[in-house]
Amino acid sequence: MNKGFSSVYVVICLSALVFLLLCVCEICEGYAAGSIAENVCLSAGESVLSEYQPDLQRRYGVFALSSYEQKLASLNSFYIRHCLNGTQLLVRPKLTECSVSAEGMEGLNTDVLAQQIDALGVILTAKDGLELSGAADLLRSLLDPVNNREDEEASQDLASLPPPGDGNSGKSAAELKREYDDAMDPDLDIQEGRSLVSVRREELPTALLGVRPSSSLLGYAATALMQDGLSPSALLQARYIVEVCSDQIRTKNDTILGLETEYVLFGKGSDRENEQEMKTALFKVRTAIDLTRNLRDEAKMSAYAAAAAACPAIPQPLAILIIAAIDAAVQAKGEVMILCSGGCVEIVRGFMVGTKRFGTYRDYAALLLMLLPEQTRLARLMDVMQVNAAYMDGAAFSFRDYCYGFTLSATFEKRSVLPQVSGGSRNGTVVQIHAYR
Repeated sequence: MNKGFSSVYVVICLSALVFLLLCVCEICEGYAAGSIAENVCLSAGESVLSEYQPDLQRRYGVFALSSYEQKLASLNSFYIRHCLNGTQLLVRPKLTECSVSAEGMEGLNTDVLAQQIDALGVILTAKDGLELSGAADLLRSLLDPVNNREDEEASQDLASLPPPGDGNSGKSAAELKREYDDAMDPDLDIQEGRSLVSVRREELPTALLGVRPSSSLLGYAATALMQDGLSPSALLQARYIVEVCSDQIRTKNDTILGLETEYVLFGKGSDRENEQEMKTALFKVRTAIDLTRNLRDEAKMSAYAAAAAACPAIPQPLAILIIAAIDAAVQAKGEVMILCSGGCVEIVRGFMVGTKRFGTYRDYAALLLMLLPEQTRLARLMDVMQVNAAYMDGAAFSFRDYCYGFTLSATFEKRSVLPQVSGGSRNGTVVQIHAYR
């Protein structure tokens, strides 16, 4: 009798132990299956991200891939099954369903693109710091995100220009008025250039996002500053744009537009229009700076007062202001010619960035770029990228058909050769976000 109870007791204990071991095995199988599924999805997602648009990455260091969700789902399914096939594991997840969504990471989303541009701007800014410190040569190949571009920067010598003339004494009121009008509307020698005449403008990101050309950059900038303020991203994006885009000083031959930086600023359809807008903006900026300096220069104010005395028909304060404005406009016209010839006109006298003077054409362009609203700045940059990839490189590329990442949702069926408490299989879903960082 005692032996019978002992046997029953031993059987019960062993059964409980076996059940406990089965539970432990099932928990371990669950973790193993989940880990395997997570890893194969991660590997598959990274493999799909490698299908990026090559011309966009080569020219601009920006990554994007086709947003056709059925294609992305098929690619992910292929890579997941490829990772799972041929495994000899005791726990073998089986893919039963795979879906992909690019929502929130569309190619026309300027906020998502800004993350990549800001990161590239940080790298370029860091490279500037290394060059100023003398350490750039050691890390140039690592820090240049666009070192695969086949073009090289060409330097231009500063054109020797005569200093603007001065002296306005003895001028009549009519002569002052005529000279003032001529100075405020200078002939800036605008040349013909390339245009977007062969491009379907309605398919560009600016058209799809509703970004219009700038009618007046300075007034436009004042409104943008009041609405958006000036953020660190504006500096990083401006630094990136002047580095990768063609401009009047560094014109590339392998682009649709010759003046890409100017296009980002003004959004006109031709180089001629954008060059005219840029020179007008530089002229207005330099006129305002020079007028401020002239009015604070005692020697010049004395000369202006003497010249104004020869015009008794005009109230002296107004005559002094007109003469000072004429002088500033004449100075500004010469300074614009210097800037557009590759020279340097210091924005703030004596201000240096390391060992370099701050006041080149690209410095002024970067400052003006910082004043644009972010969506406008990035949408026009996307125009430049799209037309060069689609029309110059011959690729079928449009930002509206691309994305910067996707959300992967994959359902697996857990299969195991070990005995299980809950049966032979169990389903689980893995959700991952894969995006270019």
